Amino acid sequence: MTRHASSLPLLAVYCLAFLAPMALESRAAEWVSADLSALPASASAEPALTNAVQVHLLTRQQARARLPVQIRGVVTCALPGFGAAVVQDDSAGIYVDHWTSSVGSPPEVGELVQVAGVTDPGQFAPRVVAKRIDRLGNTNLPSPARPYWDQLINGSLDTEFVEIEGIVTSFRNNSITLLTHGGKINVLVFDEIGATNDIAFKPYEDALIRLRGCLFAAWNTNYEVNVSEIRMYAPSLEVVQPAPPDPFALATKHVSDLLQFDPEASALRQVKVRGEIVREYDGEYFAMDQANGFRFILRESPGSAEKSLGLQNNDVVEVVGFPSLTGPSPVLQEAVARNIGVAPVPPARVLNSTNLFRAENDAVRVRVEAVLLNLSDNGRTLEMQAGLQRFIARINGDDQSAGSIPGKLKTDLPLGSSLALTGVYAGIGGNRTAGIDVANFELLLNSQSDIQVLARPPFWTLRRLLALVSALLGVLCLAIIWIRLLHHKVQQRTAELRQEMRERELAEHQQALAQERARIARDLHDDLGSNLTEITMLATAGPGSKWPAEDAAERMETIAGKSRTLVNALDEIVWAVDPNRDTLASVARYLASYAEEFLAGLKVACRVQIPNSFPDQEVSGEVRHHLFLAVKEALNNAIRHGNANEINFRVRVSENRLIISITDNGSGFDTSERSNGYGLVNLRNRLEHLHGRCELESTPGTGTTVSLQLPLPIPNSNSNSNGLSK
Repeated sequence: MTRHASSLPLLAVYCLAFLAPMALESRAAEWVSADLSALPASASAEPALTNAVQVHLLTRQQARARLPVQIRGVVTCALPGFGAAVVQDDSAGIYVDHWTSSVGSPPEVGELVQVAGVTDPGQFAPRVVAKRIDRLGNTNLPSPARPYWDQLINGSLDTEFVEIEGIVTSFRNNSITLLTHGGKINVLVFDEIGATNDIAFKPYEDALIRLRGCLFAAWNTNYEVNVSEIRMYAPSLEVVQPAPPDPFALATKHVSDLLQFDPEASALRQVKVRGEIVREYDGEYFAMDQANGFRFILRESPGSAEKSLGLQNNDVVEVVGFPSLTGPSPVLQEAVARNIGVAPVPPARVLNSTNLFRAENDAVRVRVEAVLLNLSDNGRTLEMQAGLQRFIARINGDDQSAGSIPGKLKTDLPLGSSLALTGVYAGIGGNRTAGIDVANFELLLNSQSDIQVLARPPFWTLRRLLALVSALLGVLCLAIIWIRLLHHKVQQRTAELRQEMRERELAEHQQALAQERARIARDLHDDLGSNLTEITMLATAGPGSKWPAEDAAERMETIAGKSRTLVNALDEIVWAVDPNRDTLASVARYLASYAEEFLAGLKVACRVQIPNSFPDQEVSGEVRHHLFLAVKEALNNAIRHGNANEINFRVRVSENRLIISITDNGSGFDTSERSNGYGLVNLRNRLEHLHGRCELESTPGTGTTVSLQLPLPIPNSNSNSNGLSK
C-alpha cells in the first residue's frame, strides 16, 4: 500500500468524526416527531413479535406496518442524547427508540427491561419504537460476540454487543484503525450523546487492545454500508498487551523461522527480521535474508514515519512488523525499519522453465534468460518469453541512466532478441505455506545494466518477412486472377456438359420408358393374348352342337386353370410396374409369396426363409421383372426336370449382395455335362443382364441348388447393353 493510498481512509474517518454527530441529531429529531400517542388498530390485531431476530428479519415495507413488539432484554447501550437505547435478548440486539412521556427516565446500561412497542423501518435496519418500558432491575451484561472481519464490515451485526481485538496502527481525533486477524478496520468512537470521545489514543499506538460495546454499522443515504468502517458509543477499552517501548529490542528472526512452528506466532504479534533491501516498488520493499526473500510495507503514522526515510537498495535493515504468511513470501505489515549498514549485491538465483513459477523465488534476486516479445512506448516495460511461459520485466523509473532507454532499446534490442535479465522476482498469487506456486510474476530491474544481450534475432525479421510476404501476395494475386479466368471457362464448359448429360439422360429415360412399354405390350400379347384366345376357343362350341357333360366339365376345368394363369400373369405385370413396390423388401416378399402359391398348387412342400429387415434399396420395374422370371425359371426346372417334392426358398443379404437360393430334393444332374435345354442359359443371361451371376450346385440323386446373386446397390439393367434383348 502506498502512503497516498492509505491516507485516504484516514481522511474519510476524520470527516466522518464531525459529520456523524450531526447525522445522529437529525435522526433523533425524526424520532421525536413520531406520533406515539396510541398503537394503531391494525397493529394490535397482529400477534406480537417476541425477540430481536424477528424484528431484524422484517423488510422495510413490513417494518413500516408498525407491527406490535414485546421484547425482554438487557440494555447494552444507552443513548440519552438520542432518546434511544439498545436492548439485547437471547437472540440479538435491537435499537429501541423511547421518545415518549410514558416511558419516564431513559434506561441505563445493565438494566433488565420489558419493552412494548411497534416496529419501524429505521434509517438502516428495523427498530422498535417503544410505547412502554418496564424496568425489572439490574442484571449482568450478555457475553459479547467476537465477530470475524467480514461480519464487522457487512453490517449484519448492527446493534450487537461485541468485543473487537486488534492492534492500534493509526489514530486521528475520534477514529482509530485496528489491525485485526482478518484485516484492517476503522472504528469511529463517540460518547453517549454522539460527541467526539475524549479518549486519547496516542498512548495505545502499537498496543493490542479490546473494545467492548455495541457495534453500529456506518451507512450512506442508499442504506449501503461503508465497508471497513464501524461506529461504537462509549465502548470500554482494555489493553491486552501494551506497545513495546522499543520495537527493535525484539529478538531477531530469520525468514525461514516464520514458516516453522511457533506456539506464540500470531498475525497480531510483531516480529523483527534482518535483511538486505534489493528493490522498492509501489511502496513495497523487497528484501533478502540470506537466500530467502520477504517483503515489508512501512507504516504511515506520524509517530513512525521518520524511522523509514532514506532506505535504498543494498541497505541492511532491521524490520519490525506484523507478519502475513498468505502470500508467496512473508510480508511484514505496518512495519518500521532502520538502516544498520550496507552490503554487496547478493548473487542472483538462476531460473529456468522448470522452476520459473515457484513461490520460493518471491522477493529474491534472480537471473532469467528469455526472448523479447514486445516493448512499451516508454521503454521501461518488456514482455518476455521463457520457453512457453510469458512474464513482464519492469525497469526502475527512478534510474537516472534510463533516460536513453526508450530509443536505445528500440534500436539495439530489436524484438526477438535473446536476453539475460537480472532483477527481483515479484510473484503474483500463490501461497508458500500452502504449497501453491505463483500464477504469474514480474521481474523488477534496477537499471539498464541488468539487461544482457545473448543473441540477436535471426535474419528473417518481421520487416523482411513482411516484404517477402508482400511479394508472394502479389504473385498469388496474379495467379488468382489467372485461376479465376480458367475457372470461368471451366464453369462454362461444365454447364455445357451438364446440359448435354441432361439431354442424354432424358433421351435414355424416354428410351427406357419405351422399352418398358414394349415389354409390357409383349407380355400382354404373348401371355394374356394367347391364353385369352385359348379360353375363347375352349368356351365356344360349333353351331348347333352341344358338349357332353364330361367334355364340358373338362373344358371348364381347363378354362379355370387358364384363368388362374392369366390372373397370376396380370398380377406379375402390375407388380413390376407399380412404383410402390420398388423396394428390396417388397421384391423379396413377393418372390417368396409367389414360390409358396406356385408350389402349393403343385402340391410341393415349400420352406421359405427371408430376413426381417432389408437395406433401403430401390429396385426398378425391369429388374424386378427379370428377377421374377429367373425365380420362375428356377422353380419350373426343379419341378419339371428334377421331379422334386420339397423346395427350400431362402433370401439373405451377405457382404453387400442379395442372394436368392432355391434348393430342391430332386434327382439332380451332372453340371459338367452339356445341357440341351435353354433354361440354365437363360438363368445365367438374365443374372448377367442384372450385373449379377447365377451359380448351380448339383449332384445326381442329391438335388440341385440354384443361387441367384445381385450386387447391392442393385444397378439398373439398362446400363448393360449386352444383356437380354428387350
